[in-house]
Amino acid sequence: MENLVKLNLPKKNFWNNKKIFITGHTSFKGSWLKLWLEYLGAKVYGYSIDYPSNPKNLNKILFKEKFISQSILDFKKLKKKIEKEKPDIVFHLAAQSIVSEAAKNPLDNYKTNIIGTASVLEASANCKNTKLVAIITTDKCYKENKKVKYYKEQSELGGSEPYSASKACAELISESYYLKYEKLKKKIITLRAGNVIGGGDWKKNRIIPDILKSIIQNKTLYLRHPNSVRPWLHVLDCLNGYLIAAEYSFKGIITFNSWNFAPNLTNQITVYELVKIFLVRFKKKNKIKILKKNKFYESNKLNLGAKKAKLELKWKTILNQKKTVDFIFEWYNNYLNRVNMKNFSIQQIKKFYKMAKIKNI
Repeated sequence: MENLVKLNLPKKNFWNNKKIFITGHTSFKGSWLKLWLEYLGAKVYGYSIDYPSNPKNLNKILFKEKFISQSILDFKKLKKKIEKEKPDIVFHLAAQSIVSEAAKNPLDNYKTNIIGTASVLEASANCKNTKLVAIITTDKCYKENKKVKYYKEQSELGGSEPYSASKACAELISESYYLKYEKLKKKIITLRAGNVIGGGDWKKNRIIPDILKSIIQNKTLYLRHPNSVRPWLHVLDCLNGYLIAAEYSFKGIITFNSWNFAPNLTNQITVYELVKIFLVRFKKKNKIKILKKNKFYESNKLNLGAKKAKLELKWKTILNQKKTVDFIFEWYNNYLNRVNMKNFSIQQIKKFYKMAKIKNI
């Protein structure tokens, strides 16, 4: 029966001429989201404090724009900016997104991920034009429970370390705005995805940048938790979920909603398995060493269930493990060969649409 369900994709006739405000637009996912929205004809406004990866950064590669540092913790400035741009939809991606950084600087992590989320929701509430706020959180917002096979949207929220705790709080704060937004006829959605991978990621302590660095420099690859299971998701599959969830909610009547986005449980593999797949694709045999001592805690198993998104949004992954690796390999290979990466990245979005349409036949 699942094969009879038509897959959903972001529609140009919805997004064309929509005003979209993205916090964290210079991030890996934020840069891809801006590119996709502009491809669909939307007018995109960005708001970020910095380039989260240096010297290489996807936003710098794709867009030749003047950058202005703006913090979500500066509420007056944020409120003024949103009121000026009058966005129809706000995507809140600005966050402290690295588990190790949260462990080192927990207070900064809490300020950014908790107070920052409240600032975005409060500022958006004051803008009459804004009808929907999409809060991007994570699969790590769930309370660790080794007894469950996977986490679903109704699973208990919680955190075993500062990063996960801050994201669970962001979820609770989002839901706490329910009554206020209902009176204002606005909507809030929280979107939870697992470990998102794709071309253009250079953030520290993330698996794809670590693999790429070891390959380019021909050095040993060090792994913290080789047997940890993660719901690896290509950035285009992830953003496809974000965009169709926003369309669905913008048109609907429900004030607050949440969705998980993850591959099928059978495709949720370990860190070590993912590394081996990439090394084979790059035709490399780099040494792999396991770090015995870890300076911060990470949960061992994070299986995420996306049944709700499949049923309500008609969403599921378009790229299987092989295609995910192919897309990432092709992106970095073209980058290293000095191809125009904005054009190439748009071609990958177009290719993604074509592959989805084939699945729908």
